[in-house]
Amino acid sequence: MRALIVTTLAALTIAACGATATPSSSATPTLTPATLSRPPTSVKITLVTPTNGEVVHGSTVHIVVVISGGTVTPTYSTHISPTVGHVHLYFDNQLVYMSYTLHQDLPVQPGFTYTMYAEWVAADHFPFSPRDVTPPVIFHVAAS
Repeated sequence: MRALIVTTLAALTIAACGATATPSSSATPTLTPATLSRPPTSVKITLVTPTNGEVVHGSTVHIVVVISGGTVTPTYSTHISPTVGHVHLYFDNQLVYMSYTLHQDLPVQPGFTYTMYAEWVAADHFPFSPRDVTPPVIFHVAAS
């Protein structure tokens, strides 16, 4: 069931962001010669909820991400600005969420432990250099 949830979320995410955002098997965009030299960003991304070690109750987890110094855009662009981009969320090392907002509810299974982290990426869905990634958060979903 957990694999079905993650697979469904990944498919919805890819569909929402368009074909250009298709992740590789490692959930990291494939770098091409044009993307090897990436600009830095001054934006700082923070995963606010859930917190590390938190026990979540229910069948969804509320995720809140905060960025400082940047703007989330719903538009894909090859014109790269270090302060305009997208948030990628990795759930158990799989890209499952790329929202144009900073909060989202995701389905979870009671009795499971999950790991997640978020990354601030450019408007072309590729990372900045160095990457702007939150520390990983591990949380557990209480058994029903």
